[in-house]
Amino acid sequence: MCEPRNLINVLKTQSTSKIIQKLNPDKTISNLSQAINLVENYPPTNETRYTSFHVPRQVVPGTHFAYNMPMKRDHYKLLILSKYAMNDLNLSLENNYQEDTVKILSGNKVFYSESRNVFPYSLAYAGFQFGQFAGQLGDGRLVNLFDIKDKRDAWQTLQVKGSGLTPFSRFGDGKAVLRSSIREFIISEALYHIGIPSTRAVQLTLLPGTKAMRNGKLEPCAVVCRFAPSWIRLGNFDLFRMKPNLPGLVKLTDYCIDEVFNKGDDFPTNIDINFFNKDYFLDTEEKMKTPEKEQDIIDPITNISKYDLFYRHVVNLNAKCVAYWQSYGFLNGVLNTDNTSIMGLSIDFGPFNFLDIFEPDFTPNHDDSMKRYCFQNQPDVIWWNLVQLGQAISVLIGSGSTQINDIITKGYEGMTPDIETALVKRANSILQHCSNEYKYWFTTQYALLMSQRLGIDLNIEMESATTQHDLNRISEVVQEFCDTIIEPLLKILQRTKIDYNNFFINLQNYTEEINVISNNNNNIEKLPQKYLSVFFTPEQLTKLNTIYEREDNGNGENGENRVLKEILEDIIEWTDSYSRLITNNGGRIELAKKNNPLFIPRSWILDEVIEDFTVRQKDKLSDPNAELDTTSLNKLLIMSTHPYDPSKWDHSLQPEKEAEWTNLSQTPETMAKALKQASCSS
Repeated sequence: MCEPRNLINVLKTQSTSKIIQKLNPDKTISNLSQAINLVENYPPTNETRYTSFHVPRQVVPGTHFAYNMPMKRDHYKLLILSKYAMNDLNLSLENNYQEDTVKILSGNKVFYSESRNVFPYSLAYAGFQFGQFAGQLGDGRLVNLFDIKDKRDAWQTLQVKGSGLTPFSRFGDGKAVLRSSIREFIISEALYHIGIPSTRAVQLTLLPGTKAMRNGKLEPCAVVCRFAPSWIRLGNFDLFRMKPNLPGLVKLTDYCIDEVFNKGDDFPTNIDINFFNKDYFLDTEEKMKTPEKEQDIIDPITNISKYDLFYRHVVNLNAKCVAYWQSYGFLNGVLNTDNTSIMGLSIDFGPFNFLDIFEPDFTPNHDDSMKRYCFQNQPDVIWWNLVQLGQAISVLIGSGSTQINDIITKGYEGMTPDIETALVKRANSILQHCSNEYKYWFTTQYALLMSQRLGIDLNIEMESATTQHDLNRISEVVQEFCDTIIEPLLKILQRTKIDYNNFFINLQNYTEEINVISNNNNNIEKLPQKYLSVFFTPEQLTKLNTIYEREDNGNGENGENRVLKEILEDIIEWTDSYSRLITNNGGRIELAKKNNPLFIPRSWILDEVIEDFTVRQKDKLSDPNAELDTTSLNKLLIMSTHPYDPSKWDHSLQPEKEAEWTNLSQTPETMAKALKQASCSS
């Protein structure tokens, strides 16, 4: 393994900025030399420099980014730096350059180099927000700093969020408040270490004395340094619907293919897109209405181009990411197209939450009155977003390999009505195929993750599927598992309102053999009380036992008692199906342990840590010389980055928090903390 590197040395010898090398800058600063000249020959207060970097504007068609600089703040104070992220970036702090590293990761010190083609920039994009096109958006408070390789030799783009005004700030102030910055810093690392595809965070910096007006009051501000292999979103393509420019669209898409996806190395070339000319997972009602042989016939796709494969790959990556969200009960809260990554990464965290209780229509976004982004809608919303991407690049996926070069050469102006009709027809056919493919990979990945959380090995290899026979075989296994295990279980959890993630932990902690005593006529005695406590709250189980202690077995009861009895019957039936899939109880427990995090940063926990700063230490936040207590924040990061291994939680550091934050009991006190909403304001 390579020794951890010094960031300053890496920047001088191994860094780059691929975006500014390959894509088109805003015309205000048209090249790297001009950007460097503005920095070196004009003070920050100079009107020309300030206007060029920090005044919002509409960009011309074909623009991909704008050169930019983080705005200078009076004071910077390191709150926390993730040694786990630093390790993955193969960066060291154990040298004489530690102060410079911290400054660079806060935006306080900026590295640029003409010889290495490095200069900060902000991306231009548009987007659909809450289903409505919002026009030009862009990085309104983000500055991308540079690209460096991590310890796996993969490129990562580091950026600072909350770094001030950019050419895309619109009506914003370019700031990020401490409250939301703590949330983003922690959830980025937490999701990644759970195993959910996500962007990362490396440093959180307080800005003493810098405040922003949010919800009618001034709040302290901070900067998050975060990183990802790419920060390109679906919204980058939406911009070319608003401002049509075929050369710019082609350049952006080619950049994604060549640089983000390594010339398509992992594109789905092993599975013919025409295998998805049908929906493999029609629900029961759909099957009754539309037998497989009567499904709509979709025009077959021929002359596959790299753009077809690019679109399919983006679709598949996002399908699998949403499957992780649904399995672990994660809610993003704002799934606009500008918050949807082409790489299928969880990105741009606002009012996120986890499902403390299984309520499918819960939205963590206080402003989402229509529940567009509620938990159960996430898969459909991401597909809706991907449809917008397909429409944005319809000219590319509609052309096919035989026509694409001619269309690119002639441009939109050379397109005849007949060609346009053919393009639209082919693009629509690809969207129809990809709709089925999206549903296939989402459902399969979701079933696989849920089975692992339950300790069941479905014995399916998604990566090895290459024929339609393989797809059929896998879909049959998945459909059976969904019908007999997942759907009935979710119905039970929704009715008992038991804690969603704690359910899986409690089930894995139940070490006895799982089976139903079928020869017992009394339902309450068909399953052990300890096992039933996995499904019911203590109050529910007490009431259920009371019902069955009566002479009439509760048959004369209505309302809540009847519901509890119905749920018990469902649990018995579910347990019978579940037990048939368990071939080895020890294996069940070990597999479940690998897939059930013992800790997740719930909103109420984050609120606790945030209030430790904004309430208990409020008077210190504006003083750059004050010594802040970051113990709770450090404890939260440690637990979030080791969700499966409590032995690494540093028990000497606030041990009482471990017990409080991982409490598996369901009491009125813990229930009162559940399903918290937050606003989009950050």
